[in-house]
Amino acid sequence: MKNYQKYLKKFIALESKFLEEMRVALILSVALIFGVVLQQVMFSDTTQTDIVKADNASEKKYTASVVGGVKFLPEQKEGDLTLSQSTESSKAPIASSSVELVKEKEIKKESISMLEDVVVADSNPNFLPIRNLNLEKIPLDVKSAIVLSEDKKVLFEKNINERLPIASLTKIMSALVILENIKEGEVITITKEAIATEGVSGRFTIGEKLPMEDLLKIMLIVSSNDAAEAFYEYFKSNDVDMIALMNKKAEDLGLKDTKFSNPVGFDDPDNYSTANDYANLILHSLSNKKLWSILAIKDGIVKAYSDGFSDRRLISSNKLMFDKDMPGLLGGKTGYTQNAGGTLMIAFNVYGKNGRDDSIVVSVVLGADNTSSRFTETKKLINWIRSAYIF
Repeated sequence: MKNYQKYLKKFIALESKFLEEMRVALILSVALIFGVVLQQVMFSDTTQTDIVKADNASEKKYTASVVGGVKFLPEQKEGDLTLSQSTESSKAPIASSSVELVKEKEIKKESISMLEDVVVADSNPNFLPIRNLNLEKIPLDVKSAIVLSEDKKVLFEKNINERLPIASLTKIMSALVILENIKEGEVITITKEAIATEGVSGRFTIGEKLPMEDLLKIMLIVSSNDAAEAFYEYFKSNDVDMIALMNKKAEDLGLKDTKFSNPVGFDDPDNYSTANDYANLILHSLSNKKLWSILAIKDGIVKAYSDGFSDRRLISSNKLMFDKDMPGLLGGKTGYTQNAGGTLMIAFNVYGKNGRDDSIVVSVVLGADNTSSRFTETKKLINWIRSAYIF
């Protein structure tokens, strides 16, 4: 009898272990099936565009206010920028009859509704963004490119760790050390060394004085090389090595493939970065409200500070900011030298589904053929990201 009870206890223990293992396996299986179903439903062959065509309705559009997405730009007024973009038409085949389409539409709508109820339960589900694998990766005519989400997920990449000259994208790091080391309201005097700087000019006069904030706007909005040099001379006059500050910050941020030799972005073997490093720098910079309030400016006026000078009209060198087909751009920075080719950094909104917050994504392109192609290739890239992912 004792042996019987002993074996019975062992049997019950083994049975409990087996049931527990089966329960875990069942949970994992359900989770896997849910993920597959979610992706298939979100990117099924019968898209909203096909249904709209079958119903003879107009093309679906979405609109959103920049104010909701640009949390770090309180200066922006609601209505200054409104987003409006049409969804791209699908290449999926249209169903054979309108009856079938209506049925598919109803089924899909019900399925998405059920799935969305689960998805929105977590405000930041770790499986987002979801990639539409039916949409092929686009070719870009640049040497290097990257798109990085706020949580540092790589959404697009091309030679992202190749060290390349970055031209005036250098001025983003220059701006960060300026904002961190020069107090607001400090007045900078333009020197003859600054005036002699090669390249884009801020139309300064020797001895002219400007507040730090205004000089920074000129440096970033029109990419003035002499403004960047004026800051370098200011640091030098105070026995501070601006380039050392820039390289120290790059080191602190873990940018192992980035080095600076000048504040402008002139071609130099010791002034380089990678798309990956610089995208991470841009993500870091998003917390700097002052910097991004400037990078968001399309055009503006800088009031004369010194007597005898006129106000300056500033028009951004970033042409994408004026493109009506590019809603949701939060700002960016251009660059070009003969050796670097065209470079461009952009931060832009992608739109969350079902009331989830919009997300900010950054793109960097290096080595475009010319000043025009840096814009066309970036525009192509942004449009692809917005079609290839659900956020």
